[in-house]
Amino acid sequence: MADPTQSNYERPATDADVASTAPHETVHRKSILPWLLVLLAVLVIGWYLLSRRAQDALSPAPTPMQTPAVTEPAPGSDTTPRSTQRPAPRPSTEQPRVPARPTSAAPERIVGQSPEPSYPPESLRRGEGGTVLLRVNVGADGRPGEIDFARRSGSRELDRAAQDAVAAWRFTPATQNGKPVAAVVEVPIEFKPQQ
Repeated sequence: MADPTQSNYERPATDADVASTAPHETVHRKSILPWLLVLLAVLVIGWYLLSRRAQDALSPAPTPMQTPAVTEPAPGSDTTPRSTQRPAPRPSTEQPRVPARPTSAAPERIVGQSPEPSYPPESLRRGEGGTVLLRVNVGADGRPGEIDFARRSGSRELDRAAQDAVAAWRFTPATQNGKPVAAVVEVPIEFKPQQ
């Protein structure tokens, strides 16, 4: 028999002690389950809302429908409906007409101030040829800024010769509503070896 003077920590555990702790653990596990389900539901709803927001950002914006203009009747005119009056027009299912864009012009090369690129002697000797497509940022002053390759020729020398030549070119700047503006233009440069 256990000594009553011993504390609970010193006496050995009995089957009754183990049985008394099991219901407490079960109750604790049961109280966690609803919280886990709530957390899972919050995560699923958050994921759904974020995916909808991403889809909305990628889809094109709807075009606003034009509403018919409402005119006020002239003072003293009869505003009672008559059978001979036309019914109100139905909203059109056609897309609204896009207003005309302001006039603009793209930059163009000034021929007298834009010499042709020189054919690199090494490339000419090897019979290399091809077309280089350059994307040129032309400033409002008509001078080329950054020059990138939209398509390379396959020869480093030809690409470099085309880029160096276009860097020295002058352009008539792009215009918008009659004012010069910066713009981007693609310039093809073709190298043909002599046959």
